Amino acid sequence: MKRSYRDITQDFLDDCPNKEAMHKLYFGLTFFHAVIQERKKFGPLGWNIRYEFNESDLETSRTVLKNLLTEASERERDPELDRDKDPIPWEALLFVTGDINYGGRVTDDWDRRCLLSILKKYYTSEILEPKYYLSESETYYVPDIGTVD
Repeated sequence: MKRSYRDITQDFLDDCPNKEAMHKLYFGLTFFHAVIQERKKFGPLGWNIRYEFNESDLETSRTVLKNLLTEASERERDPELDRDKDPIPWEALLFVTGDINYGGRVTDDWDRRCLLSILKKYYTSEILEPKYYLSESETYYVPDIGTVD
């Protein structure tokens, strides 16, 4: 997690029009990245096949996240838009991050299913709520907006 935040600036997070969503979803993305990296340590219990997830997967997903949130914010200003629809493109975020960026290297069907299940815990509208817990023990949660430092 520390390494994921070391390579990012405060401006990158704050430049997104939907600043709160960007901060919280990026935290969720980095937590997801840490979890799937940690699973590698458990050999065949973590993944059926060993995958080399790396920082470029996270970097690409981070860029896609910001681009999709920025585009969604711009679309939200459109007077023709259906206001009852959630402005955050959850399906697009899940597909691009889970099936393309990370899932593109996953060849086992069970591993792909596992990866997408894990990602859905972090790319959900509930993550935008205060104190969204990332573990059943309630030890880990998504913090309020703060600074990268």
